[in-house]
Order: sequence, then C-alpha cells, then structure tokens
Amino acid sequence: MVGATKKFIRQPFVWKSVRLGIVGAIVAMMGMGMVLYYLNQSFPQLQLLGDPVLLAVLFIFIFLMGVLITWISTFIATQRFLNLRTDDLYY
Repeated sequence: MVGATKKFIRQPFVWKSVRLGIVGAIVAMMGMGMVLYYLNQSFPQLQLLGDPVLLAVLFIFIFLMGVLITWISTFIATQRFLNLRTDDLYY
C-alpha cells in the first residue's frame, strides 16, 4: 500500500481481532456461567451465584480483558511487521 499510513494499514487487523476477542470473551463467559451453575447445583453451601454484583464484575472483567488482550497483541504484532524494511520481509 503505497502512501498509506501505518494506522490505516493496521486498523482492519486490529478491528478483526477485537471482534474475535469479543466472541472469545462471550464464549468464555458462557462456559464460566455453566461451570458456576453446575458447581452451585452440586455444592449449594458454596453459594457461588449468591452475589449478583460480584458475578457482574467478574463477567465484565472477562469481557474487557478479552478485548484488551486481543487489541494489544494485534497492535504489537502488526506494528512489528510495519516497522520492517522491505528487504527484511523477503529474506
């Protein structure tokens, strides 16, 4: 991409990874919800589902970390390749 800025080149990669991070976070939250429900049914004395505020904070944290980790890792990876010289790309 002749004349394109690094931000313009990097943007589609970062947005795609953020979307994948959102999907991954949702899958992780569903899995954690199922495990917590199963453990709550098996061991009711633990009262794992008793505090909805704590559960909400946990699920929000998982969601934000899924998005943040994918954004940072994709940003670093694309930045690394954008900083290479053309000679280094083709050995």
